[in-house]
Amino acid sequence: MFLAFGIGIAAAVALVAVGALFRGQGDAPPPVQTPVVELSGIPQDNTLLGKPTARVTLIEYVDAQCPGCRYYTLSMFPTIVKNYVRPGKVKIEYRGFPFIGSDSVKALQFILAAGRQDRLFQLQEALYRHQGNENSGWVTDDLIRQLARTIGGLDVQKLFADAASDEVTRTANQAEPEASAAGIPGTPTFFVRIGNQQPYYLRIALDVAELRAGLDDALKG
Repeated sequence: MFLAFGIGIAAAVALVAVGALFRGQGDAPPPVQTPVVELSGIPQDNTLLGKPTARVTLIEYVDAQCPGCRYYTLSMFPTIVKNYVRPGKVKIEYRGFPFIGSDSVKALQFILAAGRQDRLFQLQEALYRHQGNENSGWVTDDLIRQLARTIGGLDVQKLFADAASDEVTRTANQAEPEASAAGIPGTPTFFVRIGNQQPYYLRIALDVAELRAGLDDALKG
């Protein structure tokens, strides 16, 4: 469930502006055929990646069509996994914010469905590697099927059945209005939660050094 974190648009302008720079830059980038991160052996539980007892949680609001989110996933996420998630220091919580359009919502349905098999992070990473132009119809059943078949332990037939289920469809359709109502200004947007405390907005640019600094501060808290 999305929570109202009480952030203002002005507080998030820096991050969103950086993410917006990636949008509307012409042709989609060429596909990246090989996964950029190894997730095997890391616990997954639906929308969570990492050791369940990790005290620090990195909450990511993302859209599968967002080029800034693609940059984060391909260029920053592997470092965070290697240095924080795999060692058990930090866990990541996925929150979809499909505000760009219909392809965003369809992608989210399949991403959430993959979460039912604890393969959410593998499928979202694969989609970013094959991201097309916004709302061009690039999120096709054939693409999903092609990518899903490369993910070990992911039952493709179940994936499609779950993606079409009433529960997953409803969750995907509600994600954008709920995130907007909570004040999430765009994607990618990051929050950090320490233990059971209220999450706080992480004011960073799309820079791995800044993200690492934010996580290091949280780990000291």
